[in-house]
Amino acid sequence: MPPELPRAFARRADGFRHAVAGGLWLAPLVYLEHARFGPGWYGKVVSSDPERLLAWAVSKAIPRRALEVKSLPDLDTPRKGRRRLPGYHIDLWGARLALAYDPHTLARTRGRASIPLHRLEPGAGDDDDGAGGKIEHPSTGDRHG
Repeated sequence: MPPELPRAFARRADGFRHAVAGGLWLAPLVYLEHARFGPGWYGKVVSSDPERLLAWAVSKAIPRRALEVKSLPDLDTPRKGRRRLPGYHIDLWGARLALAYDPHTLARTRGRASIPLHRLEPGAGDDDDGAGGKIEHPSTGDRHG
């Protein structure tokens, strides 16, 4: 059975709720000036289910080491004193964006900012930079991010 496809949501809150329930959420693209792989568009696939997230990543030839731990907000609790729940994500940048985001979304994104097109094209060498952050397999890491 093929892995689940990440879903995009119009409202971030709906995406967080989907991720907390164990689904794969395709978070909105953001442009970052100061990021670990340089300025450009970044996205991520988020879930509270690390095995489901890894199954999707492996199907896209993304290495398991790309899994990162970061807690998710429990949006069903009051803002003041809001709980954090175990969560995981895989960052996407450069050519990896095309693995999750549809071509129409990427084309619209290209028009929103003046960025080098090679940062969004396949073969951009985005894996050459290395991960740079602390990444652990879910069975060995702190699940509370």
